[in-house]
Amino acid sequence: MQKKLIALAIAGLSSAAFAQTNVTIYGVADASFDFIKATDGNSGTNNPNFNRVSAQGSHIGFRGTENLGNGLNAIFQFESDANFDSGGGLNTNRDSFVGLSGGFGKVLLGTLTGPSRALGQALDVNAGGDSSIGSNRAVLGALGGLLKPTTGTRASLADTRINNAIGYVSPSFSGLQASAVYSANENKNENNGAKINLSGYDLGLNYNNGPVMVGLTYARASAKNEIATQILFLGSDEVAKNFRLGGMYDFGNATVRVLFDRTKADGSLNNVKQTVWGIGGTYNVTANGKITGQYYKAKDLSGNTGSLSNSDTGAKLYSLGYEHSLSKRTMLKAGYAYLKNDSKVSTNGNGGYDFGNNPASLNAGVAIGDDVKVSGFQFGMRHAF
Repeated sequence: MQKKLIALAIAGLSSAAFAQTNVTIYGVADASFDFIKATDGNSGTNNPNFNRVSAQGSHIGFRGTENLGNGLNAIFQFESDANFDSGGGLNTNRDSFVGLSGGFGKVLLGTLTGPSRALGQALDVNAGGDSSIGSNRAVLGALGGLLKPTTGTRASLADTRINNAIGYVSPSFSGLQASAVYSANENKNENNGAKINLSGYDLGLNYNNGPVMVGLTYARASAKNEIATQILFLGSDEVAKNFRLGGMYDFGNATVRVLFDRTKADGSLNNVKQTVWGIGGTYNVTANGKITGQYYKAKDLSGNTGSLSNSDTGAKLYSLGYEHSLSKRTMLKAGYAYLKNDSKVSTNGNGGYDFGNNPASLNAGVAIGDDVKVSGFQFGMRHAF
């Protein structure tokens, strides 16, 4: 009898808790089997071909809302990578925040996706945007690798989630919406020989109404560091600026997407600039089957690069895929990606371009440099819950 009373009491407490806050558990399980090839370039390095299992893009999250009255809501989200391939595990690197929402929009505190990253991902043709070796993050925003985060990925600063951030998202006015994210300089240190000051912001304006989606973003990040482990850029005193303009038109059974990206670095990188542009599209060949394809070109570096080479410092990315939906939540996918480095990408000490997700260079013995061509075929499955 006592056990039954205790069980009823616990059930009552649980019901009361869930009555106050609506909590949803969600996520994606995404895995593929990859065949990766890196063709030797001018360096003469013996790059091995290999295969692997990739679980990029797999994640699990918890989000909830509590109605505070008068149109005001408390909102939260905890989201973690849930990679189950080699070296995988849970972490807190994905969007996790607490905030308020109402007629004024949303105010968020935590780790956030900025408008620049969101636009690049929205215009990528691959499912999820962050689970394919053909992702446009391979060439966007990184000045060929001169600007890069400390996370070990090949994604640029503009395509990396923003930590230590406060963000605002406006209400939608007939499809027009503004957003802003600021990254605070919490780790600032003024001691000589150990100076650190990292901060930045990301602004976006999007129009999404009917078949038309257009986005415009501007991001700025600064790093003034004297500790090598804290350097976000190749130089220790940099200001990086990223401008993006892109859009998509949905015909119903097909989409066309374009993206223009311009990155500039001031400071010890001597005002280096680079333009990247891309075009992509999807086509529904059946009710459940879709062909995807995109082409991105990173043009040569320009500006005052000093002794560094400007010519032949770009790359080309080709991606072609097929996605077949078994249900609304489960998909089979197959894809091919080809990334070609120009002949002088290593002149700048950046090691060249590699896949934006799960780079080939993470495999022992694979060197990415001058004229190196990285290609891969992957097939797998994606399930959302």
